[in-house]
Amino acid sequence: MTKRKRQLVMLGEAPLGAKFVFRSVEILGPQYHEGFKPPFEGQVLTVVGFKPRYKNNVVVRDENGNDSLMPLDMAEKGLKLNPTSNSKVVL
Repeated sequence: MTKRKRQLVMLGEAPLGAKFVFRSVEILGPQYHEGFKPPFEGQVLTVVGFKPRYKNNVVVRDENGNDSLMPLDMAEKGLKLNPTSNSKVVL
C-alpha cells in the first residue's frame, strides 16, 4: 500500500491563502509599541502553509516573497483584527 500525503488547507481559524495586515501593537499588545518589530511590520501577510509539528506552525509570506513562521494564535488574531478584502478563500 502507498501512503497518501494529505495537504493541510486549514489550521485552527487560519485557512490557506488568507491574508491579513500584520501590526505588532494590535497583535502582540501595547508593550511592543517601542520594542523590536518584525521585518514584515505593516505588510500584508498571506498564509501559505502549515508545519503542525512546530511551535510556530503557520507559514506566512510577506509582500517581498519572504516566508516566516508564526504561532497559530498570532495568525488567527491578525486575521480577526486586520483581514484584507480578499481574505475569503473558497476551497
